[in-house]
Amino acid sequence: MMNAPHAILGIAPDARPDEVRAAFRTVAKASHPDVTRDPAARERFEAAQTAYRAMTRGAASADLPRTGNPRMSRMTEIDLPVSVWTAVRGGTVRGVCALGRAAVRVPAGTRTGDRIATRIGGREVAFVARLSEADGFRAEGAGDLSMVLRVPQTLARRGGAADVETPGGRLRVRLPKGTTDGARLRVEGHGLPARGDRPAGALYLDIEVLETVTDRAVAALERILAAAGRRPASPETSPEVLSEARTGTEG
Repeated sequence: MMNAPHAILGIAPDARPDEVRAAFRTVAKASHPDVTRDPAARERFEAAQTAYRAMTRGAASADLPRTGNPRMSRMTEIDLPVSVWTAVRGGTVRGVCALGRAAVRVPAGTRTGDRIATRIGGREVAFVARLSEADGFRAEGAGDLSMVLRVPQTLARRGGAADVETPGGRLRVRLPKGTTDGARLRVEGHGLPARGDRPAGALYLDIEVLETVTDRAVAALERILAAAGRRPASPETSPEVLSEARTGTEG
């Protein structure tokens, strides 16, 4: 039966609990609503969540299952929207539930699914972080971030330095020569910061190439110089590169 819990997760009917968790983790990484807005992906996630509950006879978290303090699993769990900026820098977020309100301290490096214990009205509750898109930044996977980087056509064609404002501060990256519209560049270590045994994530730059008035003027000049048998001088590279972005894939 293809709708059996083990079939949905792609594991054997007698799979061990750790295998069930690993299978659910794999589906959630690709289909979690915080990762993709595709309705079909949401259906896959919800089906996997139901299958996980059935095979473990417990309540699956709305995110990847985590091991930890057994007391945390017995607490009332409340979703806590956290912006990417707060997740990177750390800060205080107001949590609200039927018991009341609380100022929840969010540590730097918090990921979706992390639980933060606090007390409201004398009762201990666990706020579950849900990272939300903020100012063009969104969380991906276990600790990566992504954003759209718009660059002029001339810079994309020739390559060179571009400044990027990130939640962790201004970053200067070097675009490879011939960067194309739609390219994805990866900058290691500039996603969510390391926390506990989880390393820092990567920052993905999704390139959008824009044609500006200057680009059109430069292109016209290049055509004139080419017709005259001359070549324009190559731009100098900047010595202020903090990180070099390279083309890569997620994983």
